[in-house]
Amino acid sequence: MKISKSLMLASAGLVSLTSPAVAQGLVETQGTEAGNAELTGDIVVTARRREESLQDVPQTVNVVTADQIDKLNIRNFRDIQAVVPGLTLSGTGSFSTSATVRGVAFNPEASGNNATVEFYLNDAPISSNFLFQSMFDVGQLELLRGPQGTLRGRASPSGSITVTTRRPDLGEVGMVANLTATDSDAYKGDFALNLPIIRDMLGVRIAGVYDDNDGNRVHSIKEDGQFSRAPFRETKAIRATARFEPTDWLSANFMYQTLEQQNLQYGQVQSASFVTGAPSVAPPAIGAFDRLAIEDAGTVGAQNQEIYTWNADLRFVGQVFSYVGSYNSQDFASMGAQDGADYFAPPRFPLVQRQFRDPAGNEAVCAEQGVRTGTIPTNQVYFQCTHGRAMRESHEIRLASEERLAGIFDYVIGGLYDRNKTPSRLTQETPILATPTRVGLINLTPIVRDGNSTEKSGFANVTAHVGDSLELSGGLRYIEYKSFSSIVTGGTRPIPDQTEKFDATIYTASAKYRFNDDFMVYATVGSSWRPGAFAVGDFNLRPTPREQSFFDLPPETSTSYEIGLKASFFDKRGRFNLSLYRQDFDDYVYRGPSVYYVNYALQGGVVRPAVASFNFVAGVPARVEGVEAEASFQIMPRWSVAANFSYADGRIRNGLVACTDLNGDGVPDVNAPLPTLAQLQAAVGAGENVSQCEFSGRATFAPKWNANLQSEAGFTLADWSDGFVRGLLNYTPDNANDPNNSLDDVKGYALLNLYTGARDPDGSWEVSLFAKNVFNTQRILSRGGAPLSASIRTFTGSLNYVSDYYGISTLAPREFGINLRVALGSR
Repeated sequence: MKISKSLMLASAGLVSLTSPAVAQGLVETQGTEAGNAELTGDIVVTARRREESLQDVPQTVNVVTADQIDKLNIRNFRDIQAVVPGLTLSGTGSFSTSATVRGVAFNPEASGNNATVEFYLNDAPISSNFLFQSMFDVGQLELLRGPQGTLRGRASPSGSITVTTRRPDLGEVGMVANLTATDSDAYKGDFALNLPIIRDMLGVRIAGVYDDNDGNRVHSIKEDGQFSRAPFRETKAIRATARFEPTDWLSANFMYQTLEQQNLQYGQVQSASFVTGAPSVAPPAIGAFDRLAIEDAGTVGAQNQEIYTWNADLRFVGQVFSYVGSYNSQDFASMGAQDGADYFAPPRFPLVQRQFRDPAGNEAVCAEQGVRTGTIPTNQVYFQCTHGRAMRESHEIRLASEERLAGIFDYVIGGLYDRNKTPSRLTQETPILATPTRVGLINLTPIVRDGNSTEKSGFANVTAHVGDSLELSGGLRYIEYKSFSSIVTGGTRPIPDQTEKFDATIYTASAKYRFNDDFMVYATVGSSWRPGAFAVGDFNLRPTPREQSFFDLPPETSTSYEIGLKASFFDKRGRFNLSLYRQDFDDYVYRGPSVYYVNYALQGGVVRPAVASFNFVAGVPARVEGVEAEASFQIMPRWSVAANFSYADGRIRNGLVACTDLNGDGVPDVNAPLPTLAQLQAAVGAGENVSQCEFSGRATFAPKWNANLQSEAGFTLADWSDGFVRGLLNYTPDNANDPNNSLDDVKGYALLNLYTGARDPDGSWEVSLFAKNVFNTQRILSRGGAPLSASIRTFTGSLNYVSDYYGISTLAPREFGINLRVALGSR
């Protein structure tokens, strides 16, 4: 049952009293002077492997606290980007996730587990998809910008994101419950129970979440409950954490989490008449913000995750020896309908009952996924079905100083072992037409992909404190990397199995000078390295050397330079941080827009060519230049405000990329229409499958800059309760998106979230009403350069079909909600 909209409108009216805003590391502002003082106090981070004030770290670090997650109703990992400027997070309803920061992007379908932004859970490296789920019982999140690797985990060129879960309290029993419901049929409940088993020595914490929502909130026009269902995203997870501290020199922690998720999502469309102005030829006419799809079945996804992390610290004579280990596994599956242009829709093709069948000896992946998700469609739809079982384990040991050597030096020295296994099976269903309205054969192509990688590295970092003002730091990491990959398509190997071995050394160096307690300047330089990409998705049975060069890349290297300052003022009531940076890349992994290429596939026992599309990768030279700033101020004891700004201009310089170049001018075509096979073969040239062009332009499609603002004010309602109003405003400027597509430019927009409610002065309960995207701002964020189309295979060749719809994505519509949080004992 939906929440009353009158209640939600009342919440928007109350909450509009606040000044909107955002903060970098804004800590909880209670309804008391003591609580508000937390904002002006130090934020403690572990960016350099030891606890220290955020204002002492000579690099840009963004912090999102547990209180901020609760206050801003951050329900999933992607929502973090609303409070961290310059960070773009995206994830499909299945298992593909990506992150962009400092002008360069990470896409796991291009880079696998070799990220531009490395992810950590409880200090252990973890694949990004494990974090792109519901957020619950999180202690703190830190984004460390710039090259990382000489202090923790793996090398990463753009930064790292660390997430820590809450640890048990050893002294007090406690319980926390958090419930949210919205008018968009989204419901989330999470809880945590804290139990000291042996006081001050052993404790456990049990936490869990149930999250049920409509995902991207796009519905099919054919939704009837039988052939097409309503979209959904359901997540269930449970986590157990143990903390053991028998002495003051020994401590250990262990965490286990299991998560199950299922989802069904549709691709949003817009009628061509709204794009070109020509009359619509295919009913119904669908507007950009109707949030509708023409698909029958959409994409069904399911995943099961298990995560183990553990660590131990042994302290002796002013030193600490640490060990961090992890093991995680993921069983993931998806069924993605391949008829996005809706060619096989009734009345052209009647609805028929059919079953998924594979040739003898091949795993029936589609049938298996249908059984797993309870969704074997009975209409005339054809799928790409994927099933994978990923595993990762890591072990890291470190020796570090807790007390300075000779009163001057801090150090960290250690080693890492990280191993990934990522086997997957995929089945492509390709209908072969006997006539334009009758399927003569369903061609099933099993694709078996295997891959694993092992990284071993050693690292060391030394910091010298010269007097009270000057600090010099430097570090090295030596990396040995080995990987194996293979692909079998339709029983054949289009490319040989690949075993690669690399070794590399990276470095960082920094200097900071503190003029006084309130003002510090710093400069850093650092390098990074990551293995070349092996892009997934091109399953051509006859790839050419040129084509292969666009999905199998050499290693990427980069060097970054950064200068900055950190200042406090008005007795630390205010804070201002500023950084400027430049980073130069060789063989940057660039994944461009989809281009048309000639794809050879098995068709009725014969390998035949057809037109296909794929977004290939390329190793290109690139440079990023940018600036980042944050400011916060405690205006009054119970009124705070903070703002952030991030600008990053990532540019590719004369890179050779795959392209659609039908006119042969060496420049990527803009808004290229679906070509015939003959047209494409003539354009790519004899013996080739894809065109190549020299390209200079943006390294990502993300906006160059964005800014946000956050504010909160508290006031007394009664002796037993305080009131509050808070706001969050994000601004994104005009953005050109894909340079080869003139139809997806985005006009600048502002998003305003408002919150109001009451809470106990001691924080034991809070009730809040919220409105996200208060003014229901509407923007098309992406649009295809041409209508949805398909190259349909026949017994003699292929035919082109162009629909009357464009694929698009839009901003999430306005959402009203209510949240109740109760905390008893330890939090």
